[in-house]
Amino acid sequence: MTGEIFSDDTTTLRDVLGNGYIMIHELVEISELKKIGRKIDKHVVVETPKIPFYTAHLTAMETELKYTLYKGDTFWAKIRLRQHKESVSDDDPNLPKELRPKAEEIYEKYRRLAKQASKQPLTL
Repeated sequence: MTGEIFSDDTTTLRDVLGNGYIMIHELVEISELKKIGRKIDKHVVVETPKIPFYTAHLTAMETELKYTLYKGDTFWAKIRLRQHKESVSDDDPNLPKELRPKAEEIYEKYRRLAKQASKQPLTL
């Protein structure tokens, strides 16, 4: 949360501890980085090559969105989809061009699923 970064991400420890969805995202991201042998320290973001780093991020985003929809929280899913589109798909100069199609695929897939889920009647 306090390490070096190359983006404008301002996620704080308070954000993570206060939101289970963000916590899942961060845990998956860390897990994916550890799987490829990265040491988790304050330099991990800037020292990890961009393709493995963004692959971990996209895996974390997909897991977060999947869990969000599993919990029926379409409001949060829509917030995160908007953030994903604005920060990663549309704007991020650091996103490797090879991963842009994956980022867009995640956006389209979960936007469609969130839209479908929000049309479902509530069951008690």
